[in-house]
Amino acid sequence: MIPTSTRVSISSAAAVASGVDAVAVFIAEKTKAIDDRALSSAERKAGERLIAAGVARGKAREVAAELVEGSGKKSRHVMVVGIGRAEKVTAETIRQAAGALAKAARRRRVKNLAVVAPELEKVSVEVAVEAMVSGFLLASFKYEEHKGTASKKNEEEESAEPMKLTIVAASKDRKGIEEAINRGRVVADGQNFARTIASRPGNEINPPALAKVAQELAKEVGLTSKILDDREMKRLGMGGILAVGAGSALTPPRMIVLEYRPKGGSNGRGKNSQPVLVVGKAITFDTGGISIKPAEKMGRMVFDKCGAMAVLGLMYAAAKLKLPIPVVGILSSAENHISESAYRPGDIIRMYNGVTVEVTNTDAEGRLVLGDALSWGIETYKPSAVLDLATLTGGVVVALGKTMAGVMGNSNSLFNELQAAADRAGEKIWRLPIGEDQRELMKSDFADIVNSGPREAHPLQGGAFLSYFVPQDNSVPWMHLDIAGVADTEKELPYYAKGATGWGVRTLVEWVGARASTK
Repeated sequence: MIPTSTRVSISSAAAVASGVDAVAVFIAEKTKAIDDRALSSAERKAGERLIAAGVARGKAREVAAELVEGSGKKSRHVMVVGIGRAEKVTAETIRQAAGALAKAARRRRVKNLAVVAPELEKVSVEVAVEAMVSGFLLASFKYEEHKGTASKKNEEEESAEPMKLTIVAASKDRKGIEEAINRGRVVADGQNFARTIASRPGNEINPPALAKVAQELAKEVGLTSKILDDREMKRLGMGGILAVGAGSALTPPRMIVLEYRPKGGSNGRGKNSQPVLVVGKAITFDTGGISIKPAEKMGRMVFDKCGAMAVLGLMYAAAKLKLPIPVVGILSSAENHISESAYRPGDIIRMYNGVTVEVTNTDAEGRLVLGDALSWGIETYKPSAVLDLATLTGGVVVALGKTMAGVMGNSNSLFNELQAAADRAGEKIWRLPIGEDQRELMKSDFADIVNSGPREAHPLQGGAFLSYFVPQDNSVPWMHLDIAGVADTEKELPYYAKGATGWGVRTLVEWVGARASTK
């Protein structure tokens, strides 16, 4: 079983069972009465008392609760969860509300919860159910792998018993409900898996260790794995990733490849034989190298591998959901350290595709490991489309803040696909320009290009640099996602705890799934 840092079991039912600790319903603003046949008369009245008292107002992510007498001597919580204005409810609204519910249930020590799926005009019950499962599981994430004897745990936390979540839906389409639960669970598990590995510190996850994690995943879900070690990459001429990893003799770089091929087709003979290629930056720890980072918050550089963690989550979900098109995921992994063998400002390196790079800043290392992965991956797998994800620039955070990723690339149609997928996933993106003006900023006096240009257009320079490692005739659609602002969070969010978010997994799964249905 992949580690997800969650303990929740999920099932479905047509009615609320008598033995649950709590039952939850969703309401919109201005709701006056709870008309839900899944609740008992006492439970409906309890919910309506909360509404009448102004405690439950239907405001987005607001949770109100009251105890009522249940079967026998046992009382149960009636929890009323707000989803905001009815006309503005989306899957993301429900996902966030479910996250708030998960946190409220945990505070009340609820172990067995029934949640009634809302019946809405603009959101189908299946979409609502998937969003409920997704939000609940994401908010239930609790990374505790390194909690030791000095951390107190109460009896409930010590219990190996997971929280039981029952989705109550009166729909006659039981198969559709079960499929929605399964999809919500698989994608959330993939995202929480990504968050778990992203949270592991640099003394535990380094490039060889990450390769083992990927191999274990491949074995569990039926992927094909291939690991290029430093000797093989030297033979191939991957000067970028080798330069970045040169300072870590004991934990050298790895190019980690995972392949998903659907069974019964798309195996090289069908119309969908071309895979999509998704590349992720996996700097397992980043000191900045000789161009060293400030000490403040350097410890958060454990999250510099989050682009590749999103790829891990995608590959898990692709295999479990049996998506109908092939997917190749590449995790381009190195540590950026300081030692007598570390690369230096002023070095000139030759990349896999022959482009030469003058190193002007050793802290602009992510684009070097991605450049080799992109050019080698495109040449080797001949994909129909390419995405890469990376915590690449601080400039994108300055430009867009911490709620959306910056996107750059060479294809309007691919961006439109990505935008639609991100909208469905509830993850925000914004397109930024790259053209000849930005590419000109990267020109070098001594090599072809520099790895870091002048101060201006900083968030665009990463995409401009990477554009040199995809076909210059634009024959391969490509988009670069700079996720520096969204890969981790320093504050609690509706369904994220502090730390890694696993951002991108949902968008990638939506994108691959939609592409399969249209190609």
